[in-house]
Amino acid sequence: MSILALTYPKKRSVKASISKLANKIFGNNEGVFRGFEFGQDLEEIILKENFKVFEREKDYVGVSFTNSKMETIDILYFKNIFNKLEKIQVDIYLNSEQESNELFDFVFHQIFEKRGFPIPIKLGYCWNRLNEPKISLSKVNNKIEQGILLIFER
Repeated sequence: MSILALTYPKKRSVKASISKLANKIFGNNEGVFRGFEFGQDLEEIILKENFKVFEREKDYVGVSFTNSKMETIDILYFKNIFNKLEKIQVDIYLNSEQESNELFDFVFHQIFEKRGFPIPIKLGYCWNRLNEPKISLSKVNNKIEQGILLIFER
């Protein structure tokens, strides 16, 4: 099999519910994620974040949003010793495997259009270019939950 034969998610027409959820996840789509940049003060981010803070730990602050269908977006903003943003982890939990796959495909193409071809990783893809944030996108599908995991790292 040729390396060019790797299968990437197909670009399909997107259901309005998936597009709406993606807009909720990505916000204004500026910066590294939701308008925020690495090195930005974490307290400044939390003041601007419109999701509810659900957890404050030594290394991160977690915010969350749950929609009317009980689908959840959890975002962990990791900080360094100077309280500056250094990593973002986004856990998205959906009600069905089909919706999870559709959102995964949609997010893949959003990143692909900006960053180009990824490197395949277990259950997903990784974009790791010099002088750009590393982005990992993977599927979560086990007996308890289904969704996607998205990580931005400096």
